[in-house]
Amino acid sequence: MFYFNKRVVSAEKIYDNLSVFKGRKLCAMVKANAYGFGVEEMVKLLSPHVEYFGVASVEEGVQVRELDSDRKILLVGKNYDSYICKANNISYAVCNVTDALYACKGSDVHLKIDSGMHRLGFNNTEEFLTAISILRDKEVNIEGVYTHFATLDCDDDYFHFQYDNFKKFLEVLPKDLNPLIHVGGSWALAKDIPEAGMLRIGKGIYHGAINIESRVIRVFDIEEGDRVGYANSFIAKKKMRVGIVPVGYADGLKRMLANRYSVLVGDTKCKIVGNICMDMFAVDLSKVNAIEGSGVTILYDESLAAKKLKSSSYEVTTNFNHLRGKTVIN
Repeated sequence: MFYFNKRVVSAEKIYDNLSVFKGRKLCAMVKANAYGFGVEEMVKLLSPHVEYFGVASVEEGVQVRELDSDRKILLVGKNYDSYICKANNISYAVCNVTDALYACKGSDVHLKIDSGMHRLGFNNTEEFLTAISILRDKEVNIEGVYTHFATLDCDDDYFHFQYDNFKKFLEVLPKDLNPLIHVGGSWALAKDIPEAGMLRIGKGIYHGAINIESRVIRVFDIEEGDRVGYANSFIAKKKMRVGIVPVGYADGLKRMLANRYSVLVGDTKCKIVGNICMDMFAVDLSKVNAIEGSGVTILYDESLAAKKLKSSSYEVTTNFNHLRGKTVIN
């Protein structure tokens, strides 16, 4: 089948990113289709270099287990299917006493500490110790204890507040337990966290390693005063050449980028004109000698796109989970 659209991932860049963490035990987060990079491709690429894969749901965990029979898998999200996890050798989070009560005998769990992120996890040591007692009585293996930092790269004071909270839980761990202590995210490498035996990383693996590519499917000229797309959001001020590209908001190209974001045609930045449609958009080709079939790179710098969207690179790449096309590893 011929595909106009491609998610192009640089293996060289992925491995270069991983080299920063050389010598550290790693949990590679592959939730949300590996942050939009393609979970099947990323599990295959990363498997020889990491100890764990991190997922957010039971469905994701089972999918990763089907792709990799050897690596440990950690489900960090809420879980009501501990028996499915056990059957598929998936470790899962226990975040409160209720989770401990529902844990399956013989399964592997990681105790999540809410040190200040205020999403999931234990936020007092009494409940934490009660859950440990329940788990031990049920013969559940306490494989790990972990937390997640909210401000690794933007608020050092709050990082230290969270870190101090986390250490309070580690200090009350029963002496005969020896769980794996781990933290996220990628910026944790820059912090002094001697207790951490493993880092959970996402952006640190994927940053700068993906392009979204397509092709021009029509080229035509318009005159001054001609309008492009829905709602007359673009009116030509002069004669110009326009191209149509078959990527739209259904594929992950946000409508708010219309008339304010440039794609690459060859090496030349060309501005999107008119509103982005569900399945395609128009681009100003006046500066290039493009024809039908010419290549277009829609996403070439996720940080730039994130800035335009006032968002994060995570959101930008996961938006393209819906891309109608194929994934190519270079």
